[in-house]
Amino acid sequence: DVGKSLPSEACIAVNAAGLADYASIAQKSGLVPIVEPEILIDGTHGVEISAVVAEHVISAVYDQLRVRQVLLEGTLLKPMMILPGSSWPEKVDPELVAAVTIKTMRRCVPAAVPGIMFLSGGMSEEQATVNLNKINILAKSDEKELICP
Repeated sequence: DVGKSLPSEACIAVNAAGLADYASIAQKSGLVPIVEPEILIDGTHGVEISAVVAEHVISAVYDQLRVRQVLLEGTLLKPMMILPGSSWPEKVDPELVAAVTIKTMRRCVPAAVPGIMFLSGGMSEEQATVNLNKINILAKSDEKELICP
């Protein structure tokens, strides 16, 4: 439950190192690693907490990728969209999901990474499609600053 100080720093460090090891081995074998930092959405926390945790986790992964000299241009990222915890009592507007997701990714994903493929975990097929559509529309807009309520 990320609303209760989880994941721990030790958990983040071990998992970031493991993902970086995998990416390094994959690249050395001529493969494109798909880096998938998994953050469980259990809990009652809102999107703000999810964004902070996602930024911290993804930043830790990229720190470890750099340590292992993984060519970022030869990787893909497969993160979750920024959603509230699965027990959050309110429905979250797709515009908010899109804005917070894009802002979070821009804060922690290096520009060298050529692609981000979002997971749809915890969402219905329809909701994932709506959220992804909003992300694409907002990401393609000319807005430099995203305003997140």
